[in-house]
Amino acid sequence: MSLTVIKNYFKNQVKAGEWPVLVWSYLYFVFLLTGYFILRPIREEMGVTAGTENYGWLFLTTFIVMLLLQPFYGKVVSSYSRKQFIPIVYGFFGLLIFLIWTGFHVVGKDSVALARIFFVFVSVYNLFIVSIFWSFMADIYTKEQGTRLFGVIAAGGSTGGIIGGLITSQLVFLVGTVNLLLISLFFLLICIYAVLRIRRYAGESQVNPEAPLGGSPMEGFKLMLGSRLLQQIALMTVISVIIGSIFYYLQGEYVKQYFTSRDYRTHVFANINIATNVLTLFFQLILTPFLLQKFKINQILAIFPLLMVMALSLFTLMPELMVVLAAIVLQRSGAYGIMKPPTDWLFTGLNDAIKYKFKNFLDTVVYRGGDVFAQLIVVRTLVIFSKDLRVLSMVGVVLSLFWVWNAVTVGRLAIKKFNESHVQNYPISH
Repeated sequence: MSLTVIKNYFKNQVKAGEWPVLVWSYLYFVFLLTGYFILRPIREEMGVTAGTENYGWLFLTTFIVMLLLQPFYGKVVSSYSRKQFIPIVYGFFGLLIFLIWTGFHVVGKDSVALARIFFVFVSVYNLFIVSIFWSFMADIYTKEQGTRLFGVIAAGGSTGGIIGGLITSQLVFLVGTVNLLLISLFFLLICIYAVLRIRRYAGESQVNPEAPLGGSPMEGFKLMLGSRLLQQIALMTVISVIIGSIFYYLQGEYVKQYFTSRDYRTHVFANINIATNVLTLFFQLILTPFLLQKFKINQILAIFPLLMVMALSLFTLMPELMVVLAAIVLQRSGAYGIMKPPTDWLFTGLNDAIKYKFKNFLDTVVYRGGDVFAQLIVVRTLVIFSKDLRVLSMVGVVLSLFWVWNAVTVGRLAIKKFNESHVQNYPISH
């Protein structure tokens, strides 16, 4: 792609007066996910330190903490303008990061209890900071602007993921795993500065009471009971989470087996994140937009499950370290770069109750609950049944084949739904 083509693309997408707020919005997301992707490989290392056999309990704790915080957080974001409370919320999270860093130096860097606390903290932290970011963007941009600009802003997240991974990979041996927390804290403080720079562009409007974070999960559950499409979408999400959990467990086991140093494990996890975000950026900017314009939604949704069939089959035949690491990169990048965009498009043109209340139920109860079910029930049962990790991959192959059928069904039901609603110009149903 030539520089002229890129220049013309941005010229068509961005109007002259939008550049200042767009640049700061992009940088805000870059800073935010740079800080998070410094923490993420540390979280993975803490998970190994806490014991891969305890993944299920860690995800269960995360799920419970998230459910306890959800009503309080939903009330806050439904009552106040984002530009008023974001600096306070980020400051609170920053204080927690500093306290955890202090705890490791006081109690000891090998503390299993602190490792478990940190694992849960980062898992919850990610949910809130990203939700806050996109809620703030909704205050700043109109729907028309969002259609043109949100793709560019979203690319800032992948860019931040690459930068965060590089920082961790290059500095972990110099400063140590625990001290990387302070570098992440620095980027969170820069985010507060970015908010202060761009918040004058935000309107004084408050969150729609039916917005995702304010909606009731039980209302979303009721909507699901009355719709086969929503039931299949929920099933698709659960299968995706189980497959991801299988890869997550395999990653933890192989990294623990081959790398005994804490700093070196953090280094490996950081490099996994770098590769994942580079591939995700390729999917988001080049491959998936092409697919959305050339293929039907049911065909696109089937691509990622088919890739998982191949990846898991390869591991069954070759249970080697590099196969596991390559597979986890493909699984994570494909989930965000290939599967998520068309899945989000499924909600285009549907009524607000589905887009908000069911989406909230899907992103909280189904997705996070799926984490717990996958690690505590599925993976744990299979590991107890057999110590041969290929059993996990073989079950994953069977489940992924079922996922292909499920994804095609979702796509066909979505096309039927949109045709019945007479939605015009739906870009991925032709």
